[in-house]
Amino acid sequence: MKKMGLFVLACAVLLSGCRGDRSTKPPIHLNPNMDWQAKYKAQSLPLDLPEGVVAWGDRTSFSKPDSRDTYLKKDSAFYFGKLPSGQFVPRIPVKVTEAMLKRGQERYNIYCSVCHAQSGEGRGLVVQRGYPLPPNLSDERLLTVEDGHIFDVITNGIRNMPSYRKQLVESDRWAIVAYVRALQKMKTATVDDVPESQRGELR
Repeated sequence: MKKMGLFVLACAVLLSGCRGDRSTKPPIHLNPNMDWQAKYKAQSLPLDLPEGVVAWGDRTSFSKPDSRDTYLKKDSAFYFGKLPSGQFVPRIPVKVTEAMLKRGQERYNIYCSVCHAQSGEGRGLVVQRGYPLPPNLSDERLLTVEDGHIFDVITNGIRNMPSYRKQLVESDRWAIVAYVRALQKMKTATVDDVPESQRGELR
């Protein structure tokens, strides 16, 4: 009986807390930092960072190995294809290597060839099925535009072309720019562009 009495008393205490209406008292927060923590929010002023705080993380391949501004993105040429003045950079701001060209070819074939075709002439599979015809990448106008302009088009899109900023990190965009330049060279190069030591291999 004693145990039964304790059980009934415990039930009465618990039920007394169920008043059936909303409380005007604020809830108890055992760890308030989980609800009111300092953090960045969209369209809000930035936090005041303590002195000495630096951004972390390296840019991916094809970048300067000593640059650690992935999140600050202070390198306007690399991250935006533009000079501090706002003009497009005339040339790719990193060294073009064979690995970069191979990466650019791979990314181009995945994301660009569906419209521009693997040749760059603009008659990819979706164009053959009714999508608007993009320009031939070897058009004289595109031969003379800045590399930064091509990077910007990949980043932000233009006319019927959508933005690829979500699909391609900056290093991949520059790799595609390098590969587009290689495609253009294939269409416009002459014998004089081939090193004399290799001209005998031409057929």
